[in-house]
Amino acid sequence: MNDVKFLYPKSDSLSILYISLIAFFFANMAFGSIAKATAHESGINKISGQAFSTADSCKLGPKLLSVSNISTSYLNGQFYGLDVFEFSWFIKDLKGNILRQGEESPVNSNPLLTFKPLPAGKYTLTYLGKSCVSAPSTMAFTITSPSRSVDNSARMGAFSPATIAKGMDEHMELSISWHDDIYLVTDNATATAGDGYEFRYMIGAEVVTSEKPLKNYVFAGNNPLRIWKMKTQKGLESTARWSDKENNGYFSTKAGESFSYNTTAAFNTFVFPALHGKGFINPIPSNYNPATQVAQWADIAPDMKLPKGHVWVATRGKWSSETLLAKGATHIPHHQLPWENESKVKQLKDAGHTYNNVPRTEHFLHLKENGTDRTKDGYNAKYWPNGPLTREQAIQKANEADISDAIWIGETMEGASFMSAESEMWAHFYKRLNERYQEKWGTRNIPYYIAHNYFMFWPSEMSLSRSKAKDHYKQLLRLKGSALPKTNFSPGGSLSSTTLIPEAVYIGAPDVQQGQVYEAVYKMQVIHNMGYETGIFLFGVHEWRPNNLYQYNYPEGKFYSYNKLPLDPNVIIANGFIAQIFGKMYIEWGGSGKTIVKNFDSEWGKGLWYPTGSQEPQNGFPYYAKPQTESYPGYTGSDDLSYFSQKLYNDTFGRVTGGSRKYLKYRIDNGKWITPSQYSAEEIVDAYYDKRGFVFSETKNGQTAWFYLNSFADNKWHQLEVELPNGSIAKERVAGNGIHAKMN
Repeated sequence: MNDVKFLYPKSDSLSILYISLIAFFFANMAFGSIAKATAHESGINKISGQAFSTADSCKLGPKLLSVSNISTSYLNGQFYGLDVFEFSWFIKDLKGNILRQGEESPVNSNPLLTFKPLPAGKYTLTYLGKSCVSAPSTMAFTITSPSRSVDNSARMGAFSPATIAKGMDEHMELSISWHDDIYLVTDNATATAGDGYEFRYMIGAEVVTSEKPLKNYVFAGNNPLRIWKMKTQKGLESTARWSDKENNGYFSTKAGESFSYNTTAAFNTFVFPALHGKGFINPIPSNYNPATQVAQWADIAPDMKLPKGHVWVATRGKWSSETLLAKGATHIPHHQLPWENESKVKQLKDAGHTYNNVPRTEHFLHLKENGTDRTKDGYNAKYWPNGPLTREQAIQKANEADISDAIWIGETMEGASFMSAESEMWAHFYKRLNERYQEKWGTRNIPYYIAHNYFMFWPSEMSLSRSKAKDHYKQLLRLKGSALPKTNFSPGGSLSSTTLIPEAVYIGAPDVQQGQVYEAVYKMQVIHNMGYETGIFLFGVHEWRPNNLYQYNYPEGKFYSYNKLPLDPNVIIANGFIAQIFGKMYIEWGGSGKTIVKNFDSEWGKGLWYPTGSQEPQNGFPYYAKPQTESYPGYTGSDDLSYFSQKLYNDTFGRVTGGSRKYLKYRIDNGKWITPSQYSAEEIVDAYYDKRGFVFSETKNGQTAWFYLNSFADNKWHQLEVELPNGSIAKERVAGNGIHAKMN
């Protein structure tokens, strides 16, 4: 939250500045010492009745400075103090009754306190030293009714989005102010563009170019938001042309200009408390606090269970397998299993709750290395000294293969052990592998899936982005699988005994994302027509130029670590959502799961360290992991956003699975009604080519789940009217490129 500047009424500015200066001064005092274990006598705390140390008085504080980020179940209480290593806190009503209480060992001066939900009303928060004796410090605060909190916060000038991830302020420094029904966004950074270059922003789905920084850009605040900023050649049609390696007529090393520290892009990703307003379901839970900069979804999620046959693979990290499965995940990656407890691993595998974690060809075929790398007939003789396997060898390898994971997805289309998918050996291997899977899993009615690779190389005539005539793609939807352009998955093909074709989301240059979700829906429909199951395999950052600085906050200063650009939160949520509607599987590749430290690997986590008060990067970053200890993977928010997508599906279409499906008639801003084709995915083709939205529904037992999506949308408010399956008209406001979903 503190990473973004917000505009306040003049009457508040001086007091906020004053509090901030005091907080800055005393925060350094509060955490400048190291706690020492000391034996203390105990006494009785008059507020709580609990025992506390009476050996020493607190040197200073804890003194409350402010109460912010107030929700029904959490808040931040900023304080100052000296050698206060632990304190107790109490929330009381105006009569003095203690309603909630806890203890905190703070790691910064503005700790997040969580508690069981409280109703709207007026309360007080009290801090009291626990590791030392102090006088109570109390401050009043108000919990506002969720239905009114947005309006009230806006009127007070303190309505703030929460930052998920951001870069350096000198590259892009945003101020966001609320005016009646919109936000105004301004970039105050001092960075300049060189001759022949201009600033290029992407705000949600909208690309804005200008010689000057962004000023008073109108944003409705209806979705999570990502803003990135680059310096590109004037008139450049796409950042995809920018290469750091080659000039060949399309790629150009001069298509863009770097910021300081060789940074490609500045960026900021947010979630908004008012997301979707009261009409659509808010996929962002109120207790999500991205300021922690660690994955937290399983800590804040209620229990849930996806419909049978649907798969969501989630990364475990420090969470237990039981926790993930209770919160909605269906499968745990092989390398994330609790291997310290082999009986638990066996139990998870036998129940069909595991996934093989994309092993490479040399691993699942147990190939031995023979000499050095040497290419022969398109393969590496180091792994294939005698060429592709014979029929008998392939069957034997299938008989030896580990089928203890119900989900099999390979990494076979890259790496030194690559063997062409067209090789006949794969036909024999997968035929026998599928037979074994059916014997082990199918006979027990446990869903299983087999995929050759986590992505598919699509023939050019089957990809919407290849700009063929609209009718060409519609005609493909009317063909039987055997009549579609030939692939290795066609009947009799080398991969025709597999059961799953994932659609991979590996987005390169960031301004080519607009049509990606439409492309994914279309391809999943074609995959179904081919006779296979499908889903989404998503990489949570852009596969492009990994030299972008992420800001990480520590009590002693800020650290900037290089990484790839984060995906637009709306793109992650939309893909996870449609993965379960038009397919049966969602996997995020590269998620970190729960982490308990913020110590970067000293080799892979190099970056820039700015101690508090320093204007230049310094040596001596104090949060590098020690050898053989856990390291911090950084935080892009993708783990949490992936969960939000699955929860949104489960709360809508997951409740009516197996129902009657229909694209719905709609119009925008009292314009012409759009009547969609109901045949297959023809409406997706039309929406893609017309660069407009679409509405999809599913109805069962009198309930209808429906969503509106426009991946090309601007960020202004629009009036949506939808004719529901029962003939009634639903009217809602929409804005931006996120999923708008609800139940009727």
